[in-house]
Amino acid sequence: MMRASGQFMGHGMTLALAVLLFMGLGAWVDSKVGTAPILMVLGAFVGGGAAFYSLYYHIVIEPRERGKDPQ
Repeated sequence: MMRASGQFMGHGMTLALAVLLFMGLGAWVDSKVGTAPILMVLGAFVGGGAAFYSLYYHIVIEPRERGKDPQ
């Protein structure tokens, strides 16, 4: 049970850090270019999409592929 909870806490941290990283990158580019919070919001959506895909891959696709592995 501890291993599973640690695994899912790691997925949650990955999701949060991806959103924050891309949002921070967008805010930094916004400050350099002079565009209001447009790129920061866009970065938050891109980070959220990438994090959701990573979460989907690890929870749905990876176990399905492991089940097909002929060992």
